[in-house]
Amino acid sequence: MIIASALLLAAACSHKPELTPAQTAAKDMTEFQAEIRKTVKDSVRAERLVAMTNEFQGLITRAATEDSSAVAAFAALNADYGASRTSYDSLVARSHALRRENMAKLSDLRVRMAAAATVDEWNELRKARVKVLDAEMNALSL
Repeated sequence: MIIASALLLAAACSHKPELTPAQTAAKDMTEFQAEIRKTVKDSVRAERLVAMTNEFQGLITRAATEDSSAVAAFAALNADYGASRTSYDSLVARSHALRRENMAKLSDLRVRMAAAATVDEWNELRKARVKVLDAEMNALSL
C-alpha cells in the first residue's frame, strides 16, 4: 500500500501541466511554420508562407475577439428588460457581417497560401495544415 501511494505521488509530481488552448494553438502554429520551412525549399517562398500563417493567426484571434464581444453584447441586451427588437436585429446584423468579412479574408488568405506553394508542397503540408488552420477555423465555426 505504501509503495502504491509513493508511486502515485511520484507520478503526480512528474505530470506536466496541461496547456491552455492558446498555448496549444501557438505550439501547433510554431510546428506548422517549422514544417513549412522544411518542406518549401525556396526560402523566400517559405518565409512568405510563414508570414501568411502569422496573418492567419491574427485573423483568427480577431474573429475570436469579435465573437466574444458579440456574446457579451447579447448578454447585456438580454439583461436589459427594455431592449428593443431593433437593438437585437442591429446586433445580429453586425455580428453576421463581421463573420462574413472574416470568412472572406480567411478564405482569400488560404487561396494566396496555396498559390505560394507548389502542388506537391501544398499536398505535403496537408496534414500539418489541417491540424492547425482547419482546426482553428472549425473552432470558430467559420
